[in-house]
Amino acid sequence: MIKNLFLTLFFIFCITSCAQPQARVRNDFYRGLNSTNTSGKISNFERALSSTNVYVRRAAAQELAALMADGIQLSARVTQRMNQEIHGPWASALNSANNKDTALAFLLNIDQSVPDEARLYALRESEPLLNDQEFAAVNGHYAIFRLRYNEALLFFRNFQEDGEWPSRLPDIFIEYPVLINDLGRAFQYTGSGMEGHDLFLRWVTSLLLSSHGNAVGPAAEEAHFRLLFFAARIARRNGRNDQAMALFERSLVIAPNAEQEDACIWYILDLALRDSTDVFLQRMEQYVSRWHNKNYYNDILERLLQTLAARQDWNRIARTFNIIKDSGASIKAGYAWILARVIEEGYTTQVRLADRTEYLEAAYNAGGNDLSSTLYYRGLSAAVLEKPFLPDHLQGSMTADTSGTGRRNTARNNTRTPAPQVSPVMQFINGFFTYNAGDHAMRYIRQLENELSIDDLREAASALDNAGMYVQAIRLVTRYMNREDYTGYTRRDLEILFPCPYKDLVEKYAADLHIAPEILFGLIRTESAFQNVVVSHANAVGLTQLIPSTAQDMAARMRRAGGPNYTGDNLNLDDPEQNIHIGAYYLNYLMGRFENKLISLLAYNGGMNRIRRLQNASSLPADLFMETLTITETRDYGRKVMGAADMYRALYY
Repeated sequence: MIKNLFLTLFFIFCITSCAQPQARVRNDFYRGLNSTNTSGKISNFERALSSTNVYVRRAAAQELAALMADGIQLSARVTQRMNQEIHGPWASALNSANNKDTALAFLLNIDQSVPDEARLYALRESEPLLNDQEFAAVNGHYAIFRLRYNEALLFFRNFQEDGEWPSRLPDIFIEYPVLINDLGRAFQYTGSGMEGHDLFLRWVTSLLLSSHGNAVGPAAEEAHFRLLFFAARIARRNGRNDQAMALFERSLVIAPNAEQEDACIWYILDLALRDSTDVFLQRMEQYVSRWHNKNYYNDILERLLQTLAARQDWNRIARTFNIIKDSGASIKAGYAWILARVIEEGYTTQVRLADRTEYLEAAYNAGGNDLSSTLYYRGLSAAVLEKPFLPDHLQGSMTADTSGTGRRNTARNNTRTPAPQVSPVMQFINGFFTYNAGDHAMRYIRQLENELSIDDLREAASALDNAGMYVQAIRLVTRYMNREDYTGYTRRDLEILFPCPYKDLVEKYAADLHIAPEILFGLIRTESAFQNVVVSHANAVGLTQLIPSTAQDMAARMRRAGGPNYTGDNLNLDDPEQNIHIGAYYLNYLMGRFENKLISLLAYNGGMNRIRRLQNASSLPADLFMETLTITETRDYGRKVMGAADMYRALYY
């Protein structure tokens, strides 16, 4: 009877264990990632090859392959087990040593998630299989990948004989058309003049002649488009705008997909804007109905908006708005807001405009899933229309970090809910954070991104956010919001996009210095995305991105006013508390000089003296003055900080 009871319990245990996947995976793989010595890595990864989780096994095999590629000798047993589990890019890399076609297909792949170690291993192992031109093509491709354009052009010149390019497009460029892009960029960004333009047009002619009136195959059609498109880009780079315009229009006719059509139209509009505003508007009227990704054109439309605002050309702003108002381009929010303000300020004696409310409604509704500078216009129009910044179901009280550590508060209540089943892939991803290997998580998330659902990606982004990896979390949410299967943002998406670490410090110094906390949060998010040790190319440091000389000046003022002594060697801008305190003090200092929140933010980014000089030369109110600034970074900065502040206010205050 005891034996029967034991068998029954054992049977139940097996059934329940098999029916529900374990919530966690073993820690061997993650210990291997964190190990500081090679033998520790190998032993942990070898044990991980026995995991019940297929993603752990594949990842362990990938890490072992990377060690082998780095010259580490693996035992025959480990190598055999690694080869049984290897998957994806590393499987292709390992196979590259035995097959030239496999090697070229892998090496000329443009997948950004392929590990660099896998590419380098495949290149080294396949070198004996490749002829001189194939090897040069691969090296040229990787030089472009690293933005080394002169080096790339030297590699591609291996296709020349006696200093002359071949009369027809080499077959490898037809089979791997990414090489046309690579050679085109090498010509475009080096001092080679019109050499590439002339060569590509000769190759177009040879392609068309080789067809002898027969239908051109898909590969040749793709090559035809790319040759024309990059000939146009090279002409544009060399100031041959008429030639470039004609070639972009020819490219548009044969563009193979929607993305390439948008690229052609963008360049056509860019060249038209260089000609004149009226030519640009005529071209836009011609092509707006053919736009696919409407926000692809936001940058060029924003450039036009600045030009027209600086001229106070309200008529053409209205004309542009009428062209794009049904296009879905989110930048129409800026046009709509300016037109509403033009009516309010009485600048409309020579311009026939619609009702002001119509423009305010357009500014309020224009953003969609675009949570960049359009938030600024939504906030402004919401205030005038007396509408909520966010729908009611997305607003609520603060649930995030309340400490000064920069990490989110993950405390749970005592209510017990059934644990949801966790998929194997999410067990694998969650393991990075369970076992303190979060720094390694992002590269694996990128590799798996296409097979993860939106809910999976949201969970991964939450884990990154909870681990204080705010930049990575924000980037991941931004990417999945652009997926076709994304149905609309949730409150959790917004909380990850607009986190609030260092809440106690931000609120303390905001209150002490009479700054709304949402403004200070918006400034820090825009400046550093909450990276406390980041240093910019301009040598600005830390959370509020302070230039050391400015920080020393503010520290001296704070000390004279009876505050803490951050001067001299006491200054440590990597320290979150010091940085936030001094940054808040500096913003308060600017607000005292300009007596306007928006202008003070523009001065924080663009420099106090420069913004004062520009403002003194303008008669426009602050919001319209910002639209006239020729400094793109500062113009965009004002919108981003104010828009982020509106989001922080709606989410947390």
